[in-house]
Amino acid sequence: KSTFISVISHELKTPVALIKGYADALSREDANWDRDTIQNGLAVIEEEADRLAELIENLLAASKLQAEGMRLNLDDVYLPRLAEQAIDRFQTQTDRHQLVAHFPPAFPVIQGDVVRLRQVLDNLLSNAIKYSPDGGEIVIRGSYDDQSVQITVSDPGIGLPPDQLERVFERFYRINNRQTQKAQGTGLGLFLAHAVVNAHGGQIRATNNQEGGATFSFTLPRRE
Repeated sequence: KSTFISVISHELKTPVALIKGYADALSREDANWDRDTIQNGLAVIEEEADRLAELIENLLAASKLQAEGMRLNLDDVYLPRLAEQAIDRFQTQTDRHQLVAHFPPAFPVIQGDVVRLRQVLDNLLSNAIKYSPDGGEIVIRGSYDDQSVQITVSDPGIGLPPDQLERVFERFYRINNRQTQKAQGTGLGLFLAHAVVNAHGGQIRATNNQEGGATFSFTLPRRE
């Protein structure tokens, strides 16, 4: 409980302070801001509001998971469409990253919970952007065989310490080094992604890319 309160208090404080600070500054009657300054201030407010929305969504999902377990509403899910929708949402939040998706033809429809699987893709894309501070191309790829489908999200970012590749899926766990200190997060996104994939009978893992950055991949069983 103390860890929960500490993490959430810290993560809420920063975006709230930034939103209030920029809103107060832009509303000053004695200031004559130029258009660029106003646009930059509004962009910061929008970005921090998005961070708050993501934080609240993850908190609610984690709380519900702890109270009720993972309940799935199964339906037909076409993952290429979910990936394109996720890219459309996140591309508007960054001009330093190029988000692309590659899926083979005739990608199979699976049985899954579309809301939960959308949350998995959102959390993986959010992480990829967050830990690729220099920008670059982030790629969602799909593949399949007779038994399962696989989705990978690869980024050109800072990568992961090899001894922490499994721990990143623990609740509240955050990598603690100089490269990750500037990235905001609660350590809930990957925990929730892991829970959702497991509830679908799948697996999720993290690996480092030889050329730098990290890849998160998850497999889900195909519909019988």
